[in-house]
Amino acid sequence: MAPMKPYYYMQPDNIIAAAVALSLLDIIVVALRFWTRKIQRQPPKADDWLMVPAALLTVGVAISQIYGVSKRSIGYRTDIPPGYTGSVDELVTPQITLKSQIEWAFFLMLPIALCCIKTSFLCFYRRVFSVQKRDTVDILLKGSIVFVVLWTIAFFFAVLFQCGTQFWAIWNSEAELKRRCTNTINMIITLCITDFITDLVIIIIPIPLVLRLNLNTTKKIGVCAMFLLGGGILVSSLVRFVLMAGSFMGGLNITDDNILGVSACLYWGMVECGVGVFAACLPTIQYLVRKFVFEPVVSSAKSIFSSRSSRHSSDFRRDGVHIEKTVDVSYKELKDDCLARPESSVIAERVTDHTYDVRDERVGAFV
Repeated sequence: MAPMKPYYYMQPDNIIAAAVALSLLDIIVVALRFWTRKIQRQPPKADDWLMVPAALLTVGVAISQIYGVSKRSIGYRTDIPPGYTGSVDELVTPQITLKSQIEWAFFLMLPIALCCIKTSFLCFYRRVFSVQKRDTVDILLKGSIVFVVLWTIAFFFAVLFQCGTQFWAIWNSEAELKRRCTNTINMIITLCITDFITDLVIIIIPIPLVLRLNLNTTKKIGVCAMFLLGGGILVSSLVRFVLMAGSFMGGLNITDDNILGVSACLYWGMVECGVGVFAACLPTIQYLVRKFVFEPVVSSAKSIFSSRSSRHSSDFRRDGVHIEKTVDVSYKELKDDCLARPESSVIAERVTDHTYDVRDERVGAFV
């Protein structure tokens, strides 16, 4: 049987491209976030500072995957030594060892990076919605932060000591890992499920808080849309959960090679971290977009329409001068006829003449 063709997220070039792009993107948006605070003359708070370790850990995950690709331990099929006839699960090679080490380091960094991202969201909500300390909203957000921190600690140490103190078993053969360590598959599935649920809750939290604000419907929709921009992290965590759960527990067979399967898991974890940092910074840096992009465009549009309006107004005023001449001619004709009219008619015409004189003086003043 011919081997399965790897999907794009298992291919070396795509892994490197995603790693570089997400690293650069996160560094840029975090820098823009702090620049925004400087422009707003607001001191950076916890929600801002948490983005620094989140971005650094995302870059660390990306570097580890690039290194793994360069050593053919990520994004490539398992190399079977010539003449080997045993089970692939019993195989131990430098390629497999490095793959296992990168995977272990990844699952140590992943909970910490996700913790920083989730906690940043929650701290940002506290900055926006928590008016008074110890109110219902503040207690809810603080409780969520505590839960996320405990969740992170639990999974960090579960990964760290999955084989007790026999760390060498982690980057040994798959068979040795299964014999000496806890069920890592169940641990990964549990991590994916709880990660997705916490992301979903965090994305939903601001919706009822916005809906009860004293805003019109249009503004409420706009504010909700701004907070829902964080839904990108929800999509990536859902994809990773579906792939992992489908591969280990369901009938979804994404690959027939262990290294490619690990590459898929690492790829979507990296995407989740990268998109999470970007999404967490969007509500803050949208101020820059509004100030330096949207407002100048609106101002330019107003200036263009104002200039056109001025030209039309100028044409109208020139027409007013023409009316002055027409009225003046009419006045002279009336003056020639006034001898045949009663004096009251002459007075009426003089009043009319005076009225036009005042109007003509205004038109002349505009010109």
